[in-house]
Amino acid sequence: MRIELSRRAVVWLIPTFLALHNAEEAFAFRSGWPRVRGVVPEPFAVIAARLTPAVFAQVLIALSVLAFSLAAFVAARPASRAALWLLLTLETTVAINVVAHLATAALVFRGYVPGLATAVLLNAPFAVYCIRRSWREQWLSRTALRAMVPAAFVLHGPVLLGGLWLAARLGS
Repeated sequence: MRIELSRRAVVWLIPTFLALHNAEEAFAFRSGWPRVRGVVPEPFAVIAARLTPAVFAQVLIALSVLAFSLAAFVAARPASRAALWLLLTLETTVAINVVAHLATAALVFRGYVPGLATAVLLNAPFAVYCIRRSWREQWLSRTALRAMVPAAFVLHGPVLLGGLWLAARLGS
């Protein structure tokens, strides 16, 4: 049996699953922070040396609030293609984050990394569902949907690192 979620439900599940993932990361980082700091490669080690679990949790909370705010905007203005594109780009970034968690778990930590459980059990299947459905139902133009991928790499790469660097600088 196949369950088809409403588009509104999909919109609200994006920040919900991200917030659950962020909660797992925040709690797991608190206890595993010494292990994380010991294996993080350069240039990330410089950021990790200054990033405390409390500051990291604040960043995750801010990201979750931002995601819920964006979903609320999309829910209130379903005709806004720009807002929908941003929300779907965020979900595409989450999909890239799943791959990053898997690679980090396998290649760097050789085991569990903070956020791995929700990345695999929630975010991976939902990202596939969400992205495939938005493509199939053409929630946006094909060009806009394709543009989400490079934008998501920018978000997961330089924007994420820059945000963590800034948080580490401000938090220390």
